[in-house]
Amino acid sequence: MSGMDVKALMLRWGVAGALLQTLAASSVVHASGGESANGSDWDRARANLAMSQGGPMMAAVERWKLLSSSNRFGFSDYSNFVVTYSGFPDEEKLRRYAELSLEREAVDPARLVSYFTQKPPLTNMGRAQYALALTQLGRPEAREAARAAWRGGAMTDAAESALLANWGTSFTADDHDARMDALLWAGATDQAARQVVWVSPARKSIDGARLAAMQGGDPYAAVSGVSTQLLNSDPGFVFQRVRQLRKAGNGAGARAFLANRPLLARQPLDRTKWVEELLINARGAATSGDARAAMRIAAGIDDAFAAGEDVSQLAYDMRDDYTSLMWLGGTQAYFNIGDYAGAAPLFWRYGAAARTPGTRSKGFYWAGKAAARGGQQAEARRYFEMAAQYADQFYGLLALERLGRPVPQFAADSNAQATPDERTRFYNQPLTLAVREVARNGDWRTTIRFFKEVAEQQQTEGQHMMVAQLARDLGRRDLGVIVGQAAAARGYLDFQHIAFPLIPVPPGYESKWTSVHAISRQESQFAQNAVSHAGARGLMQLMPGTANEQAGKLGLSYRPGALTEDAGYNIQLGAGYFARMLDYYNGSWPLAVAAYNAGPGNVNKFLRANGDPRNGGVDWVEWIEKIPLSETRNYVQRVLENAVVYEAMNPQFATYRGSNPMSYFIGKREPG
Repeated sequence: MSGMDVKALMLRWGVAGALLQTLAASSVVHASGGESANGSDWDRARANLAMSQGGPMMAAVERWKLLSSSNRFGFSDYSNFVVTYSGFPDEEKLRRYAELSLEREAVDPARLVSYFTQKPPLTNMGRAQYALALTQLGRPEAREAARAAWRGGAMTDAAESALLANWGTSFTADDHDARMDALLWAGATDQAARQVVWVSPARKSIDGARLAAMQGGDPYAAVSGVSTQLLNSDPGFVFQRVRQLRKAGNGAGARAFLANRPLLARQPLDRTKWVEELLINARGAATSGDARAAMRIAAGIDDAFAAGEDVSQLAYDMRDDYTSLMWLGGTQAYFNIGDYAGAAPLFWRYGAAARTPGTRSKGFYWAGKAAARGGQQAEARRYFEMAAQYADQFYGLLALERLGRPVPQFAADSNAQATPDERTRFYNQPLTLAVREVARNGDWRTTIRFFKEVAEQQQTEGQHMMVAQLARDLGRRDLGVIVGQAAAARGYLDFQHIAFPLIPVPPGYESKWTSVHAISRQESQFAQNAVSHAGARGLMQLMPGTANEQAGKLGLSYRPGALTEDAGYNIQLGAGYFARMLDYYNGSWPLAVAAYNAGPGNVNKFLRANGDPRNGGVDWVEWIEKIPLSETRNYVQRVLENAVVYEAMNPQFATYRGSNPMSYFIGKREPG
């Protein structure tokens, strides 16, 4: 199956023209115009899809699931699949699996070169094998490929020997120094020990000290002719020395070393590992009660990056640790030191390094909050302006209140259009065809994975609108939510009408319209067949025990299968349970929402630990941020923003029509 021609598959299915004609020609229906008032158009489209004829692309999806589950298949299994089904989810992982398999099997050089020409190596093992295959074929580009592999660092011993034998005389001193640097960052101790003889005199002392630290020795004893200042400004040495101290049980020494180090002489080769090490030590400082050390470690991040470099464009692993470090430093400065002037730029860095509107608006809002507490009102307003760009987010909505502005009605959708060529490519690519299949008959987890992939691959506003139209054609509200979020992460902020779809509410539940939509969007993104790892089921993600109990309280029979098969039944139970939590907490939305996610027992623990903001002595926003369960903390913010946005977009269902709606739902006395 993995080697079948995609065009042949589409022709067999009979959708190459029909799907393109049906989907590409259809016009976008906006909630402000053509969408039915209760969202039933989605369900009609979904029913039509369910009755349509399936196609062979589902076999490719099953093959993808199998290959993604293990790295023990052969090179041909992975390579054939990623070439045939280019663009499927986890392609990078499958490519890495293909390259890993080269350690276990020999592959014909011509075949290897053909593959790597289409899918360039991602690992240094892959680069080495590519260079050796080019060498065997006598290709002129072999020399540069060999240099790239050598400079890339770690590889098998056999590949190392082969590259040296074939190209050793062409490697420069800079090539050898680059390889040593890469090996040391990779922790390849044995290969680094062999590489020492090739290192230039200018680097030998410092790299020898780095190697000594890796091997558990005294790095300073290995140094000659290099000042301590120069040594302590080398990023590779600092990294290895800090790791050595920390792993030897001297965490305090490692933290002091980082907090008081000089500026780096150059950027770290592996900045992801560098930031990870900073984060580990900053967390250690915070845990040990040394807030100032944690803040200094975080504030010292800038010399690892070029001036003006946009961290938000870097890889996820880097961004994730970077933002965690900035948030840690900012909160230590704000809450534990009272250094609001120092906290504000750390919060700003947190927001600026992120891609998602929720994280960006959070960082900018807290930068404004810190600046305001520090008496910098002009700076505070500037930060709140940044946060307010994200007017459908928790912190963006609070920032609007700080600025004295109303919530927009989100009346206008994007009118961007993809080019004809973009539409042709999109509707005929394997991923789009697979999305149609999983939308019709896929399990929920697989479906969501494909939905996220097709949304995240789009670059332009018009391309995102193609996915928005696909969501409507397939009747998949969850794809609508996902593409709206993906578009916002790219900076396209006019997708609310696809990202906040409507769903029919059962008769008698009109007063619960807001809670049904706000919770369902966060719980399942309106996927009726959603089943969580914990076993929560359906639209409003009810645990079977909770559903059984709630059914009894409503005088309904408990029907387990209906939790995922009958949206109305799920809504009745979910909305009823939330109403109970709301009543239990005397109308407090944040507490009821937190209880819906984590249970009232946990919420009561939060209140005992952090105080009760309903009494006025605790800041509500700070209380929410101090919820110790990250999932619940995020959940509360997302559901509250959903409630405000849904009511702004659908005033006919609004329960509150006054000013400062986010503060109303939170229960705050002061706006913002």
